[in-house]
Amino acid sequence: MTPELLPCKERYPLLHLESGLVRLRSCPGGHTVWMWRDDPGDFAFGGNKVRFYEYLVPSIIRERPDVLLTVGSLYSNHIRVSASVASLLGIECHILITSDDPGEDYRSKRNNLSLAAAAGAKIVFAGSFAALLKLDGYKKELEAEGKKVFLVPNAGHSPGAVRAYAGVVAEAMARLDGYSVLPERIFLPCASGTTAAGVAAGSAVLSSYGIAMPPVTVFAVGNTTRGAGRGITGLLSEASAEISPFPSPVPAVEVLDCGKNDYGRPDEELLKLRRETEKKDGVLLDPTYNINAFYGMTKYLENHPGASDVLYINTGGMCEQDF
Repeated sequence: MTPELLPCKERYPLLHLESGLVRLRSCPGGHTVWMWRDDPGDFAFGGNKVRFYEYLVPSIIRERPDVLLTVGSLYSNHIRVSASVASLLGIECHILITSDDPGEDYRSKRNNLSLAAAAGAKIVFAGSFAALLKLDGYKKELEAEGKKVFLVPNAGHSPGAVRAYAGVVAEAMARLDGYSVLPERIFLPCASGTTAAGVAAGSAVLSSYGIAMPPVTVFAVGNTTRGAGRGITGLLSEASAEISPFPSPVPAVEVLDCGKNDYGRPDEELLKLRRETEKKDGVLLDPTYNINAFYGMTKYLENHPGASDVLYINTGGMCEQDF
């Protein structure tokens, strides 16, 4: 299980399957790609979106709310995991979707949205980029009805998530060390910046122990490079104020455009790459945003030929192509 680099007294275990390390057969640009499969499927097939809820559930249980309220995109694994957590705890779940209503044809199909609804969540379509602005007003409406609300930030963007994801890089590096491998670079996808902030914090802790750490490069998916970078920086600042002791300085994270930024709607080139990766290595990349970032890394390595080892952190998850 994930090492506690930034310890927390309370943690509710939701994941029981261990992550794994695989060496991929494909060698873009001559590089050897190792993949850390942080895609546990034993709770709602939510990938690493489940990890931060392990740190959040004790607070939810302690506060005994009537409603878990959160925000997510139409294709988000976060919305399905949130609905499953609320169902597990026996409370209501209300989710504001950052999209207009896609229509009955889409809602009737098996996808993250329909599965969240099947788990009992109330789905509210708040319109593109408007959900975050409407969140406070919606929360007040629920409270006016006499309901106690537990608010979960968009996609779990919180210091608790930094705690959860810090250990991911530690476990991956420890496993690579067993093969006497020090990767030249770490790659992973980045939307709001939550996982990337955790990986950066974890790298800082390991560096403070005298462990050589490679630079971290993330590929923005469903966000601009500027927006993703600000998300990482802002969350690290917030976490440093709430988690003590917190590593300092935290290394900078390089944020690049993945070249395929249509979040949740992979084109045929991406789906082909996904099929090839599954056939060669038995790895199923989620088509919400991992396939975009993996594509970005492949192109990056092809444009920077060499013979180094690199690490890709697969954050997991599933969407409608998998159901």
